[in-house]
Amino acid sequence: MFDLSAVGRAFPASTTPLALLGLALLAASLVIVLMRSKHRFGILHGQMERYRAAVNEHCMVNITDASGMITDVNDRFLQVTGLTRDEAVGKHVQDLPALLNEPGRTEQIKSLVCAGKSWSGETAWRQSGGKLCWTHSTLMPVVNRRGNVAEIFAIRTDITAVKMADAETQLRATLDLLQDEVWMFSPGDLRFIYLNRKAITRLGWEGQCYEGRTLADVGWMADLRHVGRDLHRLNSGEESALTYELQDREDRTLEITLQLVAPAGNPARYVAVLRDITERQAAARAKSQFVAMVSHELRTPLTSIKGGLGLLTMTAAAEMSERSRSILTIAQRNTDRLIVLINDILDLEKIDAGMMDFRMEHTDLTGVIREAIEMNGGYGAQFGVQFLGVGLDRPVMVDCSPERLLQVLTNLMSNAAKFSKPGDAVQVGLTDLGSKIRIFVKDHGAGIPLEAQPRILERFTQADSSDRRKVGGSGLGLSIVKAIVERHGAEIRFDSRPGQGSEFYFDLERHSARNVA
Repeated sequence: MFDLSAVGRAFPASTTPLALLGLALLAASLVIVLMRSKHRFGILHGQMERYRAAVNEHCMVNITDASGMITDVNDRFLQVTGLTRDEAVGKHVQDLPALLNEPGRTEQIKSLVCAGKSWSGETAWRQSGGKLCWTHSTLMPVVNRRGNVAEIFAIRTDITAVKMADAETQLRATLDLLQDEVWMFSPGDLRFIYLNRKAITRLGWEGQCYEGRTLADVGWMADLRHVGRDLHRLNSGEESALTYELQDREDRTLEITLQLVAPAGNPARYVAVLRDITERQAAARAKSQFVAMVSHELRTPLTSIKGGLGLLTMTAAAEMSERSRSILTIAQRNTDRLIVLINDILDLEKIDAGMMDFRMEHTDLTGVIREAIEMNGGYGAQFGVQFLGVGLDRPVMVDCSPERLLQVLTNLMSNAAKFSKPGDAVQVGLTDLGSKIRIFVKDHGAGIPLEAQPRILERFTQADSSDRRKVGGSGLGLSIVKAIVERHGAEIRFDSRPGQGSEFYFDLERHSARNVA
């Protein structure tokens, strides 16, 4: 018991019960307040634990020090990045291999955080399986009493689904603008996943749901259902695309390109692009018919003109003046040039239409080259150029079309002669490469200007120099050479230096018993 009388006269003995009662009430009030505070604290603590659990469940969280060194991460962070805790903690966040950082972003974040301000934006992460994950990130600095940044809290929310939905919406809007049809269907049951607007219109499915339908619901696509035997080439990666031509119910020709697309982390699907080529084929046929008709109508009179000029030269040239003979020579030369041009155009049309005759034979290349030298010797003499055979000392057997190889050599040799200086020698020969044989034509003439070399094998292309324009030409010869050589499974190549000459060459497989079989 306290002796309250000892406190002084301010507390007479008669007031002791009241004082005790007051103290008791005060103590009781404090106890009640403390109990209520503890209860509220427990509620708040429980709420905070639930909030923390919710954040940890759905958000990536990492804490770094002021320098950006990771001091702690939650489980969701490790799950998305594929890192272990030991691999993440102690590393600088910018050094994490999973983070796809944008140039300049690090400096932007650093300047804001150092000023005590938060940063928000989108960041991309590469997950362990290769799938791209997009997050909306918020970085919040924690400032100590001195005003310095002590820690940085980063909370990241996965927005990959939203990004993919936006990207898919944009893709669908783009595909709907195409004039080609786009079909997407699953590999297993050929069930449609997507059709663009053009495809829906052609199929007559406007206002209908195409999900659940398969290729079997497209009657005129029955043939495409039989390409299953070829699909393994797409699935194995042996082929990147398959191309077919089909007729639809309106007898229009469709070119179909089929590919297997497997985005990272998403199911594989077939993508078919259908293009109506009916008009294109009709235009190609009309062009071929026109060229053939015009060429025939031109070649027939030109042949007669050439014959008449030749007869006139033989019978009456001696009686003509020098000027008349010069005009006659020019007329003959231009007639020959027109005939060559027409023949080149017809050859290109045959190549494009797949109608050029390639009779492959077991052939000795040395004989073909000797024949080419003999055939073109007179042409070379017009320019004071001699053709020399190289490497023709023993037979070399290949499977080729002798007639078409002669055409290739004639084109290459005529070019070499035209662009060589009088007195030069053009080498035409073979080089042994073991399993292959190289055929080459090498001159020491003007060479090909560097700016013309990338397109010299294209149609109607001529090197743009005064010396080359003087000799004329259609600009078709080398493109014909290219097409014929490619039909032999080879590639025409060249080495050329302006002022030092050019060498054109291609390699053919040696003939063997395996080739014949």
